[in-house]
Amino acid sequence: MVDTCPICGGSVTAMHGTVEWDVKGECVAVSGVEHAMCSQCGEVYFEGDVSSYVHRRAVDEYKQRHGLLSGTEIRALREKLGLSQARFEKLLGAGPKTVVRWENGTVFQNGTADTLMRVLRDHPSVACTLMEEKGLRAS
Repeated sequence: MVDTCPICGGSVTAMHGTVEWDVKGECVAVSGVEHAMCSQCGEVYFEGDVSSYVHRRAVDEYKQRHGLLSGTEIRALREKLGLSQARFEKLLGAGPKTVVRWENGTVFQNGTADTLMRVLRDHPSVACTLMEEKGLRAS
């Protein structure tokens, strides 16, 4: 971790606590984060993969606030249906690598896709019918 802020030259202190993360223009607080902060300008620094961890937690909080399925819930649905990410994309009519991005929280599903996934989750017979129509089988 840096001792001196490369932006303003202030001293940087290691901390454990809450950091704020911007998700789609909305501030989301993520607690329990190891980070460092410049005492002069307030710049926040992370080591290793901590920023990715904070991003995923912030995205999950944002999705919860807005009533969207989390990446974990999407993955659980896909696995319950026995589909690979590619087959799940085909079932939903989504583009390549879309499901991996939804599951990882790097891209948000729109309301229509979220509603469809909830229907598939809550009404397995609909999922079975769609899978048959699209020639998809569980892996």
